[in-house]
Amino acid sequence: MADVIMEAAPIAEAGPSRRDQLVDTFTSYRQQLDLENERRERLIILSRSITQQSKKVIFHLHRCATLPGTPAFDKNIQTARTMVQKIVESFAQVSAELRDTSDAESYWRWYRNISPGLEEFIESISFLHYLEHRQLITCQEIQNTLKEEGPDDTLVVVTPDDFILGISDLTGELMRFATNALSTGDAETPQEICAFVRNIKTYFDGIPTHHLRQLSKKQEETTRSLMKIEKLCYETQLRSIEYDGRRDVLAQMSRRDVEGYRDQPIEV
Repeated sequence: MADVIMEAAPIAEAGPSRRDQLVDTFTSYRQQLDLENERRERLIILSRSITQQSKKVIFHLHRCATLPGTPAFDKNIQTARTMVQKIVESFAQVSAELRDTSDAESYWRWYRNISPGLEEFIESISFLHYLEHRQLITCQEIQNTLKEEGPDDTLVVVTPDDFILGISDLTGELMRFATNALSTGDAETPQEICAFVRNIKTYFDGIPTHHLRQLSKKQEETTRSLMKIEKLCYETQLRSIEYDGRRDVLAQMSRRDVEGYRDQPIEV
């Protein structure tokens, strides 16, 4: 009887175990979370840098804000424009980070990390615009500033919320501008600023708090700033009547009054 040789069936290679699959899955999750955390940190750092640069623009503008029509004022404005352009370059870095996201939904997910810097930038550029034109900058004008050449030319989207919050912060800088102007004997500028800030507050008072929760606290600051400006204007009117509009005497008296108003608390 012939021997029958039976060939052994090939042993199937064992696939990855359930444990290995879970390890690979969670390793992928970890890598994704690490990338997201790194992106978040980079955006926060850029936002802080934009905030610092914007504050420098505001401080720079205050130096010659009370000297309109002079070479020093024009030079100061031109320097501020150069500083703003550097801030726009920082927004280009933000845009590069956000464009790496996979979809538009992810863009808005990261957007809140740069909102503080954007609001400070809006405050600075709106102050610059007011000193140049004595009027409020529009949201579209700010958006046009944050553009570059190319198919995707918008660096960062300026939302109505960011615009409103940034303009609300502007009122504090206008209050400082009014006090500085008054200390030089300029009684007209505080009057103009008073009407300007009052209009901003009136319009923003009409925004429901549930639509923009952060605005309520900012409106409290706007109210304090407006009250300080109104008090300065009131005192100026009394001084003008008392001293028959003499600019030199008004400047001396106003300078003394302003020093007392700068740090004086205002009850709302």
